[in-house]
Amino acid sequence: MSRIVVLGDLNLDIHAHLPGALTPGDEIRDKITVRPGGSAGTFARTAARLGASVTFIGAVGEDLVGDLLESSLVQAGVTPNLCRTASASGAVLALQQEDERSMVCSRGANDGLTPDWVSKSLRQGADHLHVSGYSLLSDAQRGAAMRAFSLARSFSMTISVDPPPTSLIRAVGTNRFLDLLPDGVWLFPNRSEGRLLSGELDVYEVVDVLSNRFSVGALTMGAEGAIAWSGASRHVQESELLALVDTTGAGDVYAACFVSQFLRSGDIERANEGACKAAGLMLRDRLASTA
Repeated sequence: MSRIVVLGDLNLDIHAHLPGALTPGDEIRDKITVRPGGSAGTFARTAARLGASVTFIGAVGEDLVGDLLESSLVQAGVTPNLCRTASASGAVLALQQEDERSMVCSRGANDGLTPDWVSKSLRQGADHLHVSGYSLLSDAQRGAAMRAFSLARSFSMTISVDPPPTSLIRAVGTNRFLDLLPDGVWLFPNRSEGRLLSGELDVYEVVDVLSNRFSVGALTMGAEGAIAWSGASRHVQESELLALVDTTGAGDVYAACFVSQFLRSGDIERANEGACKAAGLMLRDRLASTA
């Protein structure tokens, strides 16, 4: 059984679909879904359901949302090691209009995670550390992420990172973001993030550039699937084309499945196929629930 430590954000996700233009002051009626989220939280819950032994390090508020988020980890089989803070728990509002999605994020208690809490929580014995890229962009949480990287290296753990959106990487600076990543880290960017981080446009050139620095990873491309790499090896997996659906969390599900499978088998083909299948299944379930 793979033993994985996950560090990063834990949020309440609120998703709404806008069927048309919304004039300020107007009210429309449509379905809203609320579920436990957070990039790191989704990764942790998915990896645990796939059979990995998962410990989550993060922070939530001393509120009902914090209780719900902690319960979501426990119910998925994750061992939570959460710092409780006076700040409200993190929340994300996602608004979907046709094929465009806009998000409003309140980091809240997530920024209460400290290096000292990580030092107490991250112990030798795990195989792998996964860190949400959002943690590296937050001035308040970056120290905790860097402390986790240092401890993981000292414990000979492999490390993976799922980058944040391109707009946030640009805000902090692409080179600065890259400098924060340990050499040899496993990386799981989407196409837009991969192009920004590599400076290339062609997806195969993106993978060639990234694989020179990041030993294992995959470039996810939505309905076009993913290109996975391990050293010089490559594997391309196509995905199922689905109707318009909110894709929030699909990349985290992919990364969790890939990491869990690759830790067990060391086979990028099996990991890529399984990860694309898992992400597609999540989207099909979401599409069915909103029909």
